[in-house]
Amino acid sequence: MRKLSISILVLFILASAGLALSFRQTVQASQKSETAPTAPTVTKLQPLKGLSKLKNGTINAVILGDSISVSQGASDPSTTGWNSDLNKSLFDTYGHKIVWDNKGSSGKLIDYSLNKAKEISSTTDAVFICLGRIDRNFSTPEQFSEKYTELITIIKGRAPNADIFCIVEPPMISPDESKFTGIRSTIIDVSAKTGSYLLDAWSAFPRDHHSLSELLEDVLHPNDKGNKLMSDFIYKRLVTVINNEVNSATHVHSTTT
Repeated sequence: MRKLSISILVLFILASAGLALSFRQTVQASQKSETAPTAPTVTKLQPLKGLSKLKNGTINAVILGDSISVSQGASDPSTTGWNSDLNKSLFDTYGHKIVWDNKGSSGKLIDYSLNKAKEISSTTDAVFICLGRIDRNFSTPEQFSEKYTELITIIKGRAPNADIFCIVEPPMISPDESKFTGIRSTIIDVSAKTGSYLLDAWSAFPRDHHSLSELLEDVLHPNDKGNKLMSDFIYKRLVTVINNEVNSATHVHSTTT
């Protein structure tokens, strides 16, 4: 009788342990499913709508941003600024120019661009967003992401046929440069999610302070050499996008005729 009682007790203990283990595994699985990050939804890049028109005529483009968007460090922004030099290079290649509407302004946060984006005309062919440097000190990457996404949404609403290009600004010489890392990641992430085109000019510049200083007018703004580097980087990517678009269209045409 005593052996039977001991056996029953052992079985009860084992059963209880099994139930406890099962419950713990269930809870852990539930917690894991609640906290596991979900993969971001990435929108495929849309075919060019406005920029490719440069092969046949003048196009209209808007720039939104801060001091770098207006080439503050250039000796003469109208001739040595990144967008001015970019225009010359594109004209040499396609024979047509961009008519710029630069809505950028020095010392402004993304909030300024959110307001200026509401002025964009429906006939705009391309929009270049060049900001984030100042925002690193006023917004977390999460907050910046919300505003950057909102900015692109406004642009799409105002100019549905415009191509959107997200520029990551060059590095700077500062002890808090690491703060910009989160902003850069956000721009890369949001551009992918919204199907916009990324122009990571940051990656074209050197990171060591000695080499970088030769490309900056001060600790932040690119000088003429820095603007030229930024322009060349953007030019090569725009030409690649335009030519790939043309080649794809030619291939489709040749296979359907």
